[in-house]
Amino acid sequence: MKHDGVSVSTVGPVVHHDERLDALLSITGRMDGYLYRCRNDASYTMLYISDGIFTVSGYRPSDFIHNAVRDYVSAIHPDDLPSVYAAVDAALEARRNWNVDYRIVPRAGEPLWVREIGGGVWDKAGELEFLEGFVVDISDRKVVEDLNAQLVLDLKIANEELSAQKREIEVAKQQSDHSANHDALTDLPNRRAFHNEIRSVVTRCGATGEAAGLLFIDLDRFKEVNDTLGHEAGDALLQRVSSQLRSILRSADFVARLGGDEFAFLFSADTELARQKAVRVAERILERLRIKVPTPNGAIQVGCTVGVAMYPAEAGDSEALIALADRLMYIGKKSGRNRLVTASEMAPQQPSSRPRLRKTA
Repeated sequence: MKHDGVSVSTVGPVVHHDERLDALLSITGRMDGYLYRCRNDASYTMLYISDGIFTVSGYRPSDFIHNAVRDYVSAIHPDDLPSVYAAVDAALEARRNWNVDYRIVPRAGEPLWVREIGGGVWDKAGELEFLEGFVVDISDRKVVEDLNAQLVLDLKIANEELSAQKREIEVAKQQSDHSANHDALTDLPNRRAFHNEIRSVVTRCGATGEAAGLLFIDLDRFKEVNDTLGHEAGDALLQRVSSQLRSILRSADFVARLGGDEFAFLFSADTELARQKAVRVAERILERLRIKVPTPNGAIQVGCTVGVAMYPAEAGDSEALIALADRLMYIGKKSGRNRLVTASEMAPQQPSSRPRLRKTA
């Protein structure tokens, strides 16, 4: 479209009716709208416009013919005019029809929405003669469409808010689950998580034929650190111990803080190798947890005592395994501390069973 006021092509006297107009009038006559034929200039100078324009806008058709009183562009809402120009220009360039919604500013009342479907008419030489089309009032439909669009938007926002709330709930649940199953000071699994894990490991080993090893670990001289330096120093020591125990873990192993200065190390392995691994891990723990804690009166040599019990060779279920590891650890504490204690090859419940003590250098 040329917007310089010069039409691409003009026509002679206004043709009020011809076969094309009659065909279009038969369609638009049944609609709340109007038919038009205009020049392709900046003001869309009307050559013909049907009586429906009066019903829609309150303006008489004669007002627009050759811009007698006003041009058609003046009836288009100024905010919508750029999109109208763009739609018409793009369609003419592609030699196709345009379909564009915009607002008409009526003689009285609020702007109302219309939908225009139009196209260019070219002569045999390929020159553009004029534009023609029809415009229908879609105000009621537009209200419904806008309501639907707003409803879709509201639903989208509501879904996004709901999704965000679900994510927050899931995060809160995960945090709650984590807190319920982990020690707040060291972030190691706690006693509750340990009991769940050992039941699971023993059940799995019972099904696969593997062995499970349980090491009960109790720090030596931890109370001295607390009494001498205070609970903050004791907490720092527990965090350091936890870090050392984590460094020994394989991906399939499990370590937990049972409370106070007691920890548990749980693993599963092939039956023939499990006992060797248990002793090897216990010796590594004894070595890693030999920690000197400086005090004003000299260093406190912290260590640990480890009770080592095996399933199924020495205990028939998870509860028996826990009880045995705890008893062996207690025996080690009574026997001088800083050592690992294992049961004999015989079942610990039998009178002939004697714990085997091993003290580190």
